[in-house]
This record gives sequence, C-alpha cells and structure tokens, in this order.
Amino acid sequence: MGQATGCRGYNVKDVALFIDSTTILPTHLMREHAVTVMPVPIYAGGREYRDGVDITAEEFVSLLESSTERPSTAVPGLGEFQSYYERLLDQHQAILYPVPSHRLTGLYDAAIQAAEQMQGVTIVAVDPPEHWEKAVFAVRSDEPGLEDRLQSLSSLPPPIVAVMNTGYASGASGLVAMAALGAMDKGQPLEESIRRMIMAKRNTNIYFILNTLEYIVDRVGQLGAFLGTLLRIKPILTFKDGLLEDAARVRGKTQAKRRMIELLRRKAGERPVDLYVLHSLAPDEATDLLEQAGNAVTVRYAWVDDIGASVSRYTGRGGLGIAFTVVR
Repeated sequence: MGQATGCRGYNVKDVALFIDSTTILPTHLMREHAVTVMPVPIYAGGREYRDGVDITAEEFVSLLESSTERPSTAVPGLGEFQSYYERLLDQHQAILYPVPSHRLTGLYDAAIQAAEQMQGVTIVAVDPPEHWEKAVFAVRSDEPGLEDRLQSLSSLPPPIVAVMNTGYASGASGLVAMAALGAMDKGQPLEESIRRMIMAKRNTNIYFILNTLEYIVDRVGQLGAFLGTLLRIKPILTFKDGLLEDAARVRGKTQAKRRMIELLRRKAGERPVDLYVLHSLAPDEATDLLEQAGNAVTVRYAWVDDIGASVSRYTGRGGLGIAFTVVR
C-alpha cells in the first residue's frame, strides 16, 4: 500500500471520494471526478444482487411488488470495504467516504471497523455516534472548537480513511458528498473537503412522498396502512437528527407535491438552492416537479435522478423526493 512520507504537518491533498450505492450522485459527476462506488448487497426473491450491477431500478421495484418477502439492502462484508480501501490507498493519500445516516444503516460502523483492521491506516470519524469510544480521530460538526479540530487534521499521517455520517440518505447524502468535489479538484487539503461537507450537511435536507403505505407497515401497522390507502393519504417524510420522521400528511399525490414544494420554499426563503429531484420509475413526474420547484425558489444547480433502492423500497413505484442544499 502506498504511503506518503514527510514530517509533522502532512497537508494531505490527494483525496479520493468513495461512496456506496445508497448515496445518489449524478452519473456525469461521478465520471468527471472519478468517484468510486461500492454496490451494496440487495436480498430479493431468495437471491443476492449487487445494487446497480446485477439488478436495475425497474427489476428491484418489480421484485418489491411481486415478492412475498420485501427486498432489502444490506451491509457489505468488512473484506469488501478493505478491498476498496486498499485499491484507493495505493493511488491516493486519503479516502473520504460520506455514509448515509448511521441511525438507519450499519454502513458507518462497518466502514470504521474495516479500516481498524488495516495496518498503518489513520481513521477520521466525522459525526460518529454519541459516546463513541473507538480509537479514531473524531470530528463533530457541532463542537465549539470545530475549526481548530479541522486544522489538527494536518498533523495526521497518511494513509487516511475519513468516514462522514451525512445524517441523510439517497440524493441528500449525494449533495453533501458533492460539496467536497471543488476542494478535491483544486488539490486543497483533506480538512477543506471535510469543512465543505460539514457546511453542506448543515444546509441540506430531503423530503419524499410515499406513493403507497404498503411497504411501511412496520411503522403504521396493517390497519393504519389500510386506512391510509383507503383515504389516499400521502405521507411526506424528512430527516431529523438522522432519523426519518413525518413532515406532513396530505390527501392525494398532487397535494403532496404542492406541500413538498411549500416546505422547500419555507426552508430556502430568498436564498438559492442546489436541487436534486429524485424518483422511483417516474421520470416525467420528476421533471414536472423540478419545473414547479424552479417556479417557487431560485435554483443554482439542479439534477433529476433515480431515488435508489434504499429509499424506493419504502416509497414503491412512483415515489418522489426533493433533496436540496440552501446556498449560503
């Protein structure tokens, strides 16, 4: 494994962005910036698939609709993480890995555990679970001395694996990841990429519509799902402190889309946003939603993309979402 040498004050600039397939990024950006993607396992119909490799979005939703057991995403084995780490650290000084909310997935813990088993690797954990006692360099985005803590990163010896809890999922995690790309392209130190991601995390959120209650029976119970479907209730979900919660419940999808845009407008105010409209096999609806959002707020950059298996397993076919970062 390659390792940079030097005295104290390493100023690590050669950083690789690494994501897993539960984080959604525009394909052209991944290609332009050489982002490495690790597919997560999907278990469906008694088989294991690799997300985005062995199974398409259409195939996943079809299995969701036809299988007696609900398809689910899983966490890759530690050896899988290590294989990616080793390949990337042979070519780079550091890896920066933004992970969906650690409160919803075991990816964060697995990413750290895999790095702990690799000799000579320095581990940086951004926003780890509270009361963590692991032997890592921890950075908390809400700590009073954040800037000093970020500056201290320059004293850490490479190779470095930095894992960040984005607190979100899907395109919202993608927006946090995107914030690092500019710093990487300019060859700025690792701490600048992490700083930009922390700033993006503070100003990012996502709203998405459940097109059906069929796949969240765990949350609402069978009777609640039945009554909700009967009354055409469309819950709008969001993230708070890394957990999913209801932002609103309205009748009908048209009203749900309007409410979602109202919530976006309330968060953005007069400030511009970077907007990521997400969908589960509903590209035309997503394009229309983007147009409606563009009439309601000032949009700096915008993308439309598939919402990803980790969220579409709850939304079902026709699910829609708006992830956004308020530009400050």
